[in-house]
Amino acid sequence: MMLKKSYLVPKQEGQLLNCEAWDEHTSEEHKWELWDGIPFSPKPYERDRLTICLLCSMGLEYFVNELLPDESKGILLQLLQKAIKHDNEG
Repeated sequence: MMLKKSYLVPKQEGQLLNCEAWDEHTSEEHKWELWDGIPFSPKPYERDRLTICLLCSMGLEYFVNELLPDESKGILLQLLQKAIKHDNEG
């Protein structure tokens, strides 16, 4: 069976996952943990490290152009513009 693109839409703030979405997005063995809607543990380090690892593997161009839904692209653009403005002021 060929996997389909995810229906999840990343927003500005993190979102809790339900068990159905988690099962649909993890390996067939479902060995990854979900703690009250948060992947891995309540401490974000495991999740954050895996996210950086996956982004490094796929590259930002693929992430933005192929994976990220249009709604999330607008949010990302606003956040980046705000971050750049803040960095230039500081």
